[in-house]
Amino acid sequence: MSTTATPTTPSKPAFEMPPMSAEHQATEKVGKRLAELIGQRKNLDAIKELYADNAKHIEAMGGPGCERICEGKATLLEKAKQFHDSITIHGHTVGKPVTNGDQFLLPMSLDSTFNDGPMKGMRMNMQETALYTVKNGKISEAKFFYGMCGMDEK
Repeated sequence: MSTTATPTTPSKPAFEMPPMSAEHQATEKVGKRLAELIGQRKNLDAIKELYADNAKHIEAMGGPGCERICEGKATLLEKAKQFHDSITIHGHTVGKPVTNGDQFLLPMSLDSTFNDGPMKGMRMNMQETALYTVKNGKISEAKFFYGMCGMDEK
């Protein structure tokens, strides 16, 4: 008796992803561009290009010279400039954005030493994940979640 194997045809997956919404696509575009600019250490350019005029940053905590909540593109630019002027960067990373509708997560890390202020001479290794909200193609809000992996005196 002879058995003949019948070729099996691959079946389609039981579930196919629906197309991304226009909102999701726009958010993903902003997230990729932000990651690109941060990766090039062009943080100020990122704020100028991608942020809404009334954008808001919400930090995990406030500190000397750094309010927990800052609002307005001009204020955010000044805050970013002051921060970058006050540190020496030894290394940084930026991950890929993970998008969900009008929001995306972006993991980042920063290895730096403070040049002045109460933490002068302290080296900081920070791991951070930011949650960005996008409205009308611009970042309207960013919430930062981070932990200090190590702080060493220089």
